[in-house]
Amino acid sequence: MAVTKRGNGYQVDFVVNGQRYRPPVFATEEEAETWEFQARQAIKRGKEVKQPDKAPEAAAQGTVEHVLNEAKNKHWAYRRSSTKAVINAEIWAKWAGYKEKASVALSEDKMHEFIAYLKNERKVGGSTINRYLSALSILMRYAKVPRPEKLPYQANGQNRTRFFTEEEVELVVQTLSLWGKHRERDLFIFLVDTGARPYSEATALRWDQVADRKVTFLMTKNGSDRTLPLTTRAWEAVQRQREHCEDGPWRDISQWQMINLWNNIRAHLPALDDTVVYTARHTCASWQVIRGMDLMRVMKWMGHSSYQTTLGYAHLAPDHLMDNVKVLEGGASPKLMIINGSHKE
Repeated sequence: MAVTKRGNGYQVDFVVNGQRYRPPVFATEEEAETWEFQARQAIKRGKEVKQPDKAPEAAAQGTVEHVLNEAKNKHWAYRRSSTKAVINAEIWAKWAGYKEKASVALSEDKMHEFIAYLKNERKVGGSTINRYLSALSILMRYAKVPRPEKLPYQANGQNRTRFFTEEEVELVVQTLSLWGKHRERDLFIFLVDTGARPYSEATALRWDQVADRKVTFLMTKNGSDRTLPLTTRAWEAVQRQREHCEDGPWRDISQWQMINLWNNIRAHLPALDDTVVYTARHTCASWQVIRGMDLMRVMKWMGHSSYQTTLGYAHLAPDHLMDNVKVLEGGASPKLMIINGSHKE
Protein backbone atom coordinates (compact mmCIF):
# COMPACT_ATOMS: atom_id res chain seq x y z
CA MET A 1 0.00 0.00 0.00
CA ALA A 2 1.23 3.52 -0.85
CA VAL A 3 -0.53 5.25 2.01
CA THR A 4 1.30 7.62 4.34
CA LYS A 5 0.22 9.81 7.24
CA ARG A 6 0.00 13.47 6.33
CA GLY A 7 -1.09 16.00 8.94
CA ASN A 8 -4.50 14.93 10.23
CA GLY A 9 -5.16 12.74 7.18
CA TYR A 10 -3.73 10.02 4.93
CA GLN A 11 -2.11 10.50 1.51
CA VAL A 12 -2.12 8.01 -1.37
CA ASP A 13 0.84 8.45 -3.73
CA PHE A 14 1.99 5.88 -6.30
CA VAL A 15 3.21 5.66 -9.90
CA VAL A 16 2.10 3.16 -12.58
CA ASN A 17 3.56 3.17 -16.11
CA GLY A 18 5.06 6.59 -15.54
CA GLN A 19 1.81 8.18 -14.38
CA ARG A 20 1.51 9.48 -10.85
CA TYR A 21 -1.67 9.02 -8.84
CA ARG A 22 -1.98 11.37 -5.86
CA PRO A 23 -5.59 12.26 -4.91
CA PRO A 24 -6.48 14.72 -2.12
CA VAL A 25 -5.75 13.69 1.46
CA PHE A 26 -8.23 11.24 2.99
CA ALA A 27 -9.65 11.59 6.48
CA THR A 28 -8.95 7.99 7.49
CA GLU A 29 -6.39 5.32 6.59
CA GLU A 30 -9.20 2.92 5.62
CA GLU A 31 -10.61 5.38 3.06
CA ALA A 32 -7.15 5.90 1.59
CA GLU A 33 -6.43 2.17 1.33
CA THR A 34 -9.84 1.50 -0.22
CA TRP A 35 -9.32 4.19 -2.89
CA GLU A 36 -5.83 2.92 -3.72
CA PHE A 37 -7.11 -0.65 -4.09
CA GLN A 38 -9.96 0.42 -6.37
CA ALA A 39 -7.61 2.65 -8.41
CA ARG A 40 -5.09 -0.14 -8.97
CA GLN A 41 -7.90 -2.50 -10.01
CA ALA A 42 -9.15 0.07 -12.53
CA ILE A 43 -5.63 0.51 -13.94
CA LYS A 44 -5.23 -3.26 -14.35
CA ARG A 45 -8.48 -3.40 -16.31
CA GLY A 46 -7.64 -0.39 -18.46
CA LYS A 47 -10.42 1.69 -16.95
CA GLU A 48 -10.45 5.31 -15.88
CA VAL A 49 -9.34 6.01 -12.33
CA LYS A 50 -12.09 7.92 -10.60
CA GLN A 51 -11.33 10.71 -8.17
CA PRO A 52 -12.56 10.08 -4.62
CA ASP A 53 -16.30 10.56 -4.16
CA LYS A 54 -17.36 13.38 -1.88
CA ALA A 55 -18.83 11.41 0.96
CA PRO A 56 -21.60 12.89 3.11
CA GLU A 57 -19.09 13.43 5.89
CA ALA A 58 -16.92 15.70 3.73
CA ALA A 59 -18.59 18.79 5.12
CA ALA A 60 -17.89 17.79 8.70
CA GLN A 61 -15.09 19.62 10.40
CA GLY A 62 -12.37 17.97 12.42
CA THR A 63 -12.04 15.38 15.09
CA VAL A 64 -14.19 14.55 18.08
CA GLU A 65 -11.82 16.56 20.26
CA HIS A 66 -12.07 19.62 18.00
CA VAL A 67 -15.88 19.53 17.87
CA LEU A 68 -16.16 18.99 21.62
CA ASN A 69 -14.01 22.04 22.28
CA GLU A 70 -16.01 24.11 19.78
CA ALA A 71 -19.29 23.23 21.50
CA LYS A 72 -17.85 23.87 24.97
CA ASN A 73 -16.43 27.25 24.02
CA LYS A 74 -19.21 28.54 21.75
CA HIS A 75 -22.36 26.97 23.19
CA TRP A 76 -22.18 25.56 26.70
CA ALA A 77 -19.86 28.30 28.02
CA TYR A 78 -22.72 30.82 27.74
CA ARG A 79 -25.47 28.73 29.30
CA ARG A 80 -26.26 28.19 32.94
CA SER A 81 -26.67 24.66 34.24
CA SER A 82 -24.70 23.24 31.30
CA THR A 83 -22.20 21.33 33.45
CA LYS A 84 -24.04 18.00 33.14
CA ALA A 85 -24.36 18.37 29.36
CA VAL A 86 -20.59 18.95 29.11
CA ILE A 87 -19.90 15.91 31.30
CA ASN A 88 -22.16 13.77 29.08
CA ALA A 89 -20.44 15.09 25.96
CA GLU A 90 -17.02 14.30 27.45
CA ILE A 91 -18.11 10.74 28.35
CA TRP A 92 -19.22 10.27 24.74
CA ALA A 93 -15.95 11.75 23.41
CA LYS A 94 -13.87 9.40 25.54
CA TRP A 95 -15.96 6.44 24.34
CA ALA A 96 -15.75 7.48 20.66
CA GLY A 97 -12.06 8.42 20.77
CA TYR A 98 -10.83 12.01 20.74
CA LYS A 99 -8.92 11.54 17.46
CA GLU A 100 -11.83 9.89 15.63
CA LYS A 101 -13.38 11.86 12.80
CA ALA A 102 -16.45 13.62 14.21
CA SER A 103 -18.68 12.73 11.27
CA VAL A 104 -17.99 9.02 11.79
CA ALA A 105 -18.43 9.21 15.56
CA LEU A 106 -21.75 11.04 15.13
CA SER A 107 -23.18 8.71 12.48
CA GLU A 108 -26.43 6.88 13.28
CA ASP A 109 -24.66 3.53 13.53
CA LYS A 110 -22.25 4.89 16.12
CA MET A 111 -25.09 6.58 17.97
CA HIS A 112 -26.95 3.29 18.39
CA GLU A 113 -23.71 1.59 19.42
CA PHE A 114 -23.23 4.30 22.07
CA ILE A 115 -26.78 3.80 23.34
CA ALA A 116 -26.07 0.08 23.75
CA TYR A 117 -22.94 0.98 25.71
CA LEU A 118 -24.96 3.29 27.98
CA LYS A 119 -27.58 0.61 28.60
CA ASN A 120 -25.32 -2.38 29.06
CA GLU A 121 -22.20 -0.98 30.71
CA ARG A 122 -23.27 2.25 32.41
CA LYS A 123 -26.73 0.85 33.23
CA VAL A 124 -28.56 4.12 32.59
CA GLY A 125 -32.27 4.48 31.86
CA GLY A 126 -34.19 6.07 29.02
CA SER A 127 -34.35 9.61 30.42
CA THR A 128 -30.58 9.71 31.01
CA ILE A 129 -29.93 8.38 27.50
CA ASN A 130 -32.10 11.20 26.14
CA ARG A 131 -29.91 13.76 27.91
CA TYR A 132 -26.86 12.26 26.19
CA LEU A 133 -28.66 12.47 22.85
CA SER A 134 -29.45 16.15 23.47
CA ALA A 135 -25.73 16.78 23.99
CA LEU A 136 -24.91 14.89 20.79
CA SER A 137 -27.44 17.01 18.92
CA ILE A 138 -25.43 20.11 19.88
CA LEU A 139 -22.20 18.44 18.80
CA MET A 140 -23.72 17.64 15.38
CA ARG A 141 -24.30 21.33 14.84
CA TYR A 142 -20.64 22.17 15.40
CA ALA A 143 -19.45 19.15 13.41
CA LYS A 144 -21.69 20.28 10.53
CA VAL A 145 -23.14 16.77 10.40
CA PRO A 146 -26.72 16.51 9.08
CA ARG A 147 -29.01 15.78 12.01
CA PRO A 148 -31.17 12.66 11.49
CA GLU A 149 -34.87 13.33 11.03
CA LYS A 150 -35.51 11.45 14.25
CA LEU A 151 -32.96 10.90 16.98
CA PRO A 152 -33.40 7.57 18.83
CA TYR A 153 -34.88 9.12 21.96
CA GLN A 154 -35.98 6.52 24.51
CA ALA A 155 -39.39 6.12 26.10
CA ASN A 156 -39.45 6.32 29.91
CA GLY A 157 -38.14 3.08 31.34
CA GLN A 158 -37.05 1.80 27.92
CA ASN A 159 -33.90 -0.25 28.31
CA ARG A 160 -34.09 -3.03 25.75
CA THR A 161 -31.70 -3.57 22.84
CA ARG A 162 -33.32 -3.82 19.41
CA PHE A 163 -32.56 -6.94 17.38
CA PHE A 164 -33.94 -8.42 14.17
CA THR A 165 -36.45 -11.24 14.11
CA GLU A 166 -35.81 -14.13 11.74
CA GLU A 167 -38.60 -12.79 9.51
CA GLU A 168 -36.98 -9.34 9.39
CA VAL A 169 -33.61 -10.83 8.45
CA GLU A 170 -35.23 -12.79 5.63
CA LEU A 171 -37.04 -9.65 4.45
CA VAL A 172 -33.78 -7.67 4.31
CA VAL A 173 -32.03 -10.51 2.46
CA GLN A 174 -34.84 -10.70 -0.10
CA THR A 175 -34.93 -6.92 -0.55
CA LEU A 176 -31.19 -6.61 -1.14
CA SER A 177 -31.35 -9.53 -3.59
CA LEU A 178 -34.16 -7.86 -5.54
CA TRP A 179 -32.18 -4.62 -5.64
CA GLY A 180 -29.16 -6.45 -7.04
CA LYS A 181 -27.11 -5.66 -3.94
CA HIS A 182 -25.77 -9.18 -3.67
CA ARG A 183 -22.46 -8.33 -1.98
CA GLU A 184 -24.15 -6.10 0.58
CA ARG A 185 -26.70 -8.89 1.17
CA ASP A 186 -23.87 -11.33 1.85
CA LEU A 187 -22.24 -8.86 4.22
CA PHE A 188 -25.52 -8.53 6.10
CA ILE A 189 -25.80 -12.33 6.41
CA PHE A 190 -22.22 -12.46 7.68
CA LEU A 191 -22.92 -9.75 10.28
CA VAL A 192 -26.03 -11.51 11.61
CA ASP A 193 -24.36 -14.92 11.87
CA THR A 194 -21.03 -13.75 13.35
CA GLY A 195 -21.97 -10.64 15.34
CA ALA A 196 -18.91 -8.95 13.85
CA ARG A 197 -18.55 -5.22 14.35
CA PRO A 198 -19.50 -3.97 10.88
CA TYR A 199 -16.56 -1.73 10.05
CA SER A 200 -13.67 -2.44 12.41
CA GLU A 201 -14.02 -6.21 11.91
CA ALA A 202 -16.21 -7.32 8.98
CA THR A 203 -15.20 -4.88 6.23
CA ALA A 204 -11.62 -4.83 7.54
CA LEU A 205 -11.33 -8.63 7.11
CA ARG A 206 -8.50 -9.82 4.84
CA TRP A 207 -8.30 -13.14 3.03
CA ASP A 208 -5.39 -14.31 5.20
CA GLN A 209 -7.80 -14.13 8.16
CA VAL A 210 -10.13 -16.68 6.51
CA ALA A 211 -9.31 -20.40 6.67
CA ASP A 212 -10.83 -23.78 7.54
CA ARG A 213 -14.35 -22.35 7.64
CA LYS A 214 -13.26 -19.89 10.33
CA VAL A 215 -12.44 -16.20 10.48
CA THR A 216 -10.06 -14.42 12.83
CA PHE A 217 -10.67 -10.80 13.77
CA LEU A 218 -7.35 -9.18 14.68
CA MET A 219 -6.80 -6.76 17.57
CA THR A 220 -10.50 -6.26 18.22
CA LYS A 221 -12.04 -3.60 20.44
CA ASN A 222 -11.07 -5.46 23.63
CA GLY A 223 -7.46 -5.75 22.41
CA SER A 224 -7.50 -9.48 21.63
CA ASP A 225 -7.78 -11.58 18.48
CA ARG A 226 -11.02 -13.54 18.15
CA THR A 227 -11.50 -16.65 15.99
CA LEU A 228 -15.01 -17.80 15.13
CA PRO A 229 -16.31 -20.83 13.22
CA LEU A 230 -18.82 -19.88 10.55
CA THR A 231 -22.34 -21.08 9.86
CA THR A 232 -22.87 -22.65 6.45
CA ARG A 233 -24.58 -19.57 5.04
CA ALA A 234 -21.92 -17.20 6.46
CA TRP A 235 -19.12 -19.32 4.98
CA GLU A 236 -20.85 -19.38 1.60
CA ALA A 237 -21.37 -15.61 1.79
CA VAL A 238 -17.63 -15.12 2.34
CA GLN A 239 -16.64 -17.49 -0.46
CA ARG A 240 -18.85 -15.67 -2.97
CA GLN A 241 -16.67 -12.58 -2.55
CA ARG A 242 -13.47 -14.14 -3.89
CA GLU A 243 -14.20 -13.09 -7.47
CA HIS A 244 -14.94 -9.49 -6.45
CA CYS A 245 -12.18 -8.35 -4.11
CA GLU A 246 -8.57 -9.56 -4.00
CA ASP A 247 -7.73 -7.93 -0.68
CA GLY A 248 -10.56 -9.25 1.50
CA PRO A 249 -14.25 -10.21 1.28
CA TRP A 250 -15.68 -6.70 1.72
CA ARG A 251 -12.70 -4.33 2.04
CA ASP A 252 -13.91 -2.28 -0.92
CA ILE A 253 -17.29 -1.54 0.74
CA SER A 254 -17.14 1.64 2.79
CA GLN A 255 -18.97 2.55 5.95
CA TRP A 256 -20.86 5.33 4.17
CA GLN A 257 -21.99 2.96 1.42
CA MET A 258 -23.62 0.73 4.03
CA ILE A 259 -25.11 3.64 5.99
CA ASN A 260 -26.66 5.09 2.84
CA LEU A 261 -27.94 1.68 1.79
CA TRP A 262 -29.50 1.16 5.21
CA ASN A 263 -31.23 4.52 4.95
CA ASN A 264 -32.87 3.16 1.78
CA ILE A 265 -33.80 -0.08 3.55
CA ARG A 266 -35.52 1.85 6.33
CA ALA A 267 -37.39 4.02 3.85
CA HIS A 268 -38.54 0.88 1.99
CA LEU A 269 -39.32 -1.14 5.13
CA PRO A 270 -40.79 1.24 7.76
CA ALA A 271 -40.88 -1.50 10.41
CA LEU A 272 -37.07 -1.29 10.46
CA ASP A 273 -37.04 2.45 11.09
CA ASP A 274 -35.48 1.93 14.52
CA THR A 275 -32.58 -0.19 13.24
CA VAL A 276 -29.09 0.44 11.87
CA VAL A 277 -26.42 -1.82 10.37
CA TYR A 278 -25.05 -2.40 13.90
CA THR A 279 -28.39 -4.00 14.88
CA ALA A 280 -27.09 -7.14 13.16
CA ARG A 281 -24.48 -7.50 15.93
CA HIS A 282 -27.16 -7.26 18.63
CA THR A 283 -29.15 -9.85 16.71
CA CYS A 284 -26.35 -12.42 16.83
CA ALA A 285 -26.03 -12.10 20.61
CA SER A 286 -29.79 -12.00 21.19
CA TRP A 287 -30.50 -15.13 19.12
CA GLN A 288 -27.84 -17.09 20.98
CA VAL A 289 -29.29 -16.16 24.39
CA ILE A 290 -32.88 -16.80 23.30
CA ARG A 291 -31.87 -20.29 22.15
CA GLY A 292 -30.30 -21.14 25.50
CA MET A 293 -26.60 -20.47 25.05
CA ASP A 294 -24.90 -19.63 28.38
CA LEU A 295 -23.78 -16.04 28.74
CA MET A 296 -20.09 -16.81 29.23
CA ARG A 297 -19.87 -18.40 25.79
CA VAL A 298 -21.90 -15.57 24.28
CA MET A 299 -19.42 -13.12 25.82
CA LYS A 300 -16.46 -14.95 24.26
CA TRP A 301 -18.17 -15.21 20.87
CA MET A 302 -19.06 -11.52 20.78
CA GLY A 303 -15.71 -10.34 22.11
CA HIS A 304 -17.30 -8.21 24.83
CA SER A 305 -14.70 -6.46 26.96
CA SER A 306 -17.03 -6.47 29.97
CA TYR A 307 -19.32 -9.18 31.30
CA GLN A 308 -21.80 -6.41 32.09
CA THR A 309 -22.32 -5.91 28.36
CA THR A 310 -23.33 -9.54 27.91
CA LEU A 311 -25.62 -9.35 30.93
CA GLY A 312 -27.65 -6.78 29.00
CA TYR A 313 -29.05 -9.72 27.01
CA ALA A 314 -29.90 -11.88 30.06
CA HIS A 315 -33.57 -10.87 30.06
CA LEU A 316 -33.95 -12.78 26.77
CA ALA A 317 -32.90 -16.10 28.29
CA PRO A 318 -35.55 -18.84 28.54
CA ASP A 319 -36.73 -20.04 31.94
CA HIS A 320 -34.32 -22.75 33.05
CA LEU A 321 -35.86 -23.58 36.42
CA MET A 322 -36.50 -27.11 35.17
CA ASP A 323 -32.71 -27.48 34.90
CA ASN A 324 -32.54 -27.02 38.69
CA VAL A 325 -34.74 -30.09 39.07
CA LYS A 326 -32.53 -32.10 36.71
CA VAL A 327 -29.43 -31.16 38.73
CA LEU A 328 -31.09 -32.11 42.02
CA GLU A 329 -32.11 -35.43 40.53
CA GLY A 330 -28.58 -36.06 39.30
CA GLY A 331 -29.22 -35.22 35.67
CA ALA A 332 -27.71 -32.76 33.22
CA SER A 333 -26.17 -29.48 34.37
CA PRO A 334 -28.01 -26.25 33.57
CA LYS A 335 -27.36 -24.36 30.37
CA LEU A 336 -27.42 -20.89 31.92
CA MET A 337 -24.91 -20.47 34.75
CA ILE A 338 -25.68 -17.10 36.36
CA ILE A 339 -26.38 -16.28 39.99
CA ASN A 340 -26.94 -12.60 40.82
CA GLY A 341 -24.67 -11.48 38.03
CA SER A 342 -21.80 -13.81 38.95
CA HIS A 343 -20.71 -16.60 36.63
CA LYS A 344 -19.00 -19.96 36.52
CA GLU A 345 -17.19 -21.90 33.86
